[in-house]
Amino acid sequence: MTFPSVSIIIPTRSRPEALKTCLRQIVPYVNQHPECTIIVSDDGEASKTRAELGDEFPNVEVIAGPRRGPAANRNWGAANSNGQLLIFFDDDCKPDINAIAEYQRAASSDPECGVFEGRTTAEGKASSFGDSAPSNETGGYLWSCNFAIRRELFTGIGGFDERYPFAAMEDVDLRFRIEGKSLIRFLSEAGVSHAFERRVDRKFLKHHTLSLLLYLHLHGLSATGRGPAYFARAVTHLTVSGVKRMIRGHAAKDPQYQLMTIGAVTQVLFIVLLWKWHPYLAMKFFPPCCTACQSIHACMGNGLGTAGSKGTLVS
Repeated sequence: MTFPSVSIIIPTRSRPEALKTCLRQIVPYVNQHPECTIIVSDDGEASKTRAELGDEFPNVEVIAGPRRGPAANRNWGAANSNGQLLIFFDDDCKPDINAIAEYQRAASSDPECGVFEGRTTAEGKASSFGDSAPSNETGGYLWSCNFAIRRELFTGIGGFDERYPFAAMEDVDLRFRIEGKSLIRFLSEAGVSHAFERRVDRKFLKHHTLSLLLYLHLHGLSATGRGPAYFARAVTHLTVSGVKRMIRGHAAKDPQYQLMTIGAVTQVLFIVLLWKWHPYLAMKFFPPCCTACQSIHACMGNGLGTAGSKGTLVS
C-alpha cells in the first residue's frame, strides 16, 4: 500500500512544554517515514520556540505565525507545507503513537473520502463549571485538534475562515462548509487525549458567544439549524444540569460561571428571536473589549467580513 505524503500542522503560541509533550508522541514515527513532515506555526515568539525545542526535535520546522488568531495560524501552517494529506493536531493534545499511520492507511484505502476525523478523549475529570475539554468518541464533530484533510479539498474550500479571531467555532464552520463536498470518515484508532482546562472569566465567555453569533450571521439560522427552539432547549439543559451538579456536588465549583453561561445563552436566544436586529443587539449585549471583538462586530454590521479574509491559502 502506498501512503500519501503528510504534513502535520501544529499551531501554537509560546507553549513549549505542552508542545514538547505533543511532539514526543509523533516524532518517532515521523523520523522513520520521510514522506511525513511537521510544521509548527507559532503565533508567539517563534525564535524562542525553536530554541526551546533545541536538539531534541531537529527535524521539526518552526515558522512564525501571522498573529491573527488560531484559524489564520492553521492556514499559515498549511500554506507553508507540501503534503498531500494535512493532519492537524493542537499543541496541548497528546496524540496516540499510531495516529498518523491510521490516517495514512485510511487515506490510501479510501481515496474517495476527503476528510478523516480522529477520536478525541477528555483526559481527567471536571471539578468546576468552568472546566472543559473537547470530546469526540464516536464522530460527528471534526474538532480542529485532531483531523486530517486532503490538501486539494482544504485549499478548494479556502481553509479555515479567518474571520474567526478566537479559538471558537472555526472548526464548526469548517465542517459546515465541507458537508456536501466530501464524506467525513471517523477513525476511532486515530486518537488524541486532551486535558481539561478551566476558564471562568467573563471575557472568555464573551469571545465564545461572539464567535457563535458570527457563525449564525455568516450561514443563517435555518441553514445551521440553530433557531429559537435550539437555544431555548440549551437554556433549559444548562439550568437543569447545573441544578443536578449542585445537588450531587460533582464538578460544582465556580457556580457563578454557570450562571453567566445561562445568561449569555438567554441573551443569544433573545437575539435570535429578533434576528433582523442582531448586529445592533450583539453590540448592546456583548460590547467589544478588544480589536478581535471589534472585527466580529464589524463583520456582522456590514456583512463583508472585515475581520480578515475567508482564507489565504496557497496550493
